[in-house]
Amino acid sequence: MKKILLFSVILFLLAPSLLGQTVLVLQPGPEDGKDALINSAFPDNNWGDAPGLYASAWTYDGLFGIGRSALRFDLSQIPPNAKILEARLTFYYNPGVGFGFQSGENESYLEKITEDWNEMTITWSNRPATISTGAVFIPKTQTETSDIKNVDITAFVAEWVKHPQTNFGFMHRMGAEIEYCGVFLTSSEFSDSSRRPKLVVRYIDCDSPVAAFGSKVQIPLVSFTDSSSHADTWFWDFGDGYFSNLQNPGHSYAQQGIYVVCLTVEDSCGSDTICKTVKVCTSPKPAFNYISEGNMIKFTDSSYQPLSWFWDFGDGFYSDLRNPDHYFNEPGTYYVCEKVVNGCAEETFCDSVTVIGTGVANHSWNFGIQICPNPATDKTIIHLKSHPGGYATIELFTAQMSLAGKWLFYLPANETCISLDLSGISAGFYFIRTEIGGIFRLDKLVIR
Repeated sequence: MKKILLFSVILFLLAPSLLGQTVLVLQPGPEDGKDALINSAFPDNNWGDAPGLYASAWTYDGLFGIGRSALRFDLSQIPPNAKILEARLTFYYNPGVGFGFQSGENESYLEKITEDWNEMTITWSNRPATISTGAVFIPKTQTETSDIKNVDITAFVAEWVKHPQTNFGFMHRMGAEIEYCGVFLTSSEFSDSSRRPKLVVRYIDCDSPVAAFGSKVQIPLVSFTDSSSHADTWFWDFGDGYFSNLQNPGHSYAQQGIYVVCLTVEDSCGSDTICKTVKVCTSPKPAFNYISEGNMIKFTDSSYQPLSWFWDFGDGFYSDLRNPDHYFNEPGTYYVCEKVVNGCAEETFCDSVTVIGTGVANHSWNFGIQICPNPATDKTIIHLKSHPGGYATIELFTAQMSLAGKWLFYLPANETCISLDLSGISAGFYFIRTEIGGIFRLDKLVIR
């Protein structure tokens, strides 16, 4: 009595897994079946309406011939989104073939056909192409009258249902096409309808899941919300070595940063995965102050949580220092922008900066400058114009405003050319600051 009760419980537990399944039995007859045999000994003969199919290697009055059979089942009744659980093919022995028995080392294969063919015109000469990859093996028959039952062609059918345009059926052939081996079977034209080729397909008509989720960040906690469709199970990879199988988990990150979070969902029809970048950090907030000292402006960064800086002074010059000093050649109002970056984001703040200038008001002149060549290699020429003469100080600064070179020259008035020796200076981007009689200029120089 206990054994019966236990068996009933097992059946009760297994029963839900069978719910929603459909079993389709295809055993077409002469009107609906598509099958034909071909033979290399008779390369132009068509046997599309023959009651038999076979895979063989035989002789015919001394003439060796290879026999193969093409077969296709119409799978259009199966929904395209179905999950194929199992597909089993059965062939039946045909006693009406002249040889009368299954013979020899008759292991055989089913190979997918890769192009269309016509049951009533197919011959050995025009046989369609096949592919051996993924071929289904059929063992040697046990007796001379064996049927071939329950051949597993689930992979074939699943592919054809998913991509129906590729369903050209399969070719049945011997594994080793040597003399006097073969299997002799019935076709869809066979008189006994119960012994025609039969395909039994078991499937579930359902939609595969589609993964989707959203997130809400409240550092260090991130709340994840599943928005997937058709999901029965969930698996979260938070990108920091931690995981969860809850539908809507919360996760606390030990360190701020940017993480790739992946959600995999499954149901009885399949699985799907989606990955998103989640920023578990605070974006920087750029801000700066400045002090004006004539043409020289001293900038002070006051941003929130920056890691790097980039300044655009609005006059064609730039800096990546945190607190740069910048000399503006001309008085005026400039639109200065500071971009700050951290591991989470980059943000930019811009403000107007007014340069009053010094020295210019006390002089009735301002000199011009031309640098050639620029870019330069081992030397460059500085052409100074409209200056009063006297001493000129020329300083070379790196992009980070480190002094790389300094020269002092005595100049006659009006117009002068000065040669700068750059042979000991590394290639890169530089600023040249020229001072004559308390008047400054800042220009760019590239050394290659």
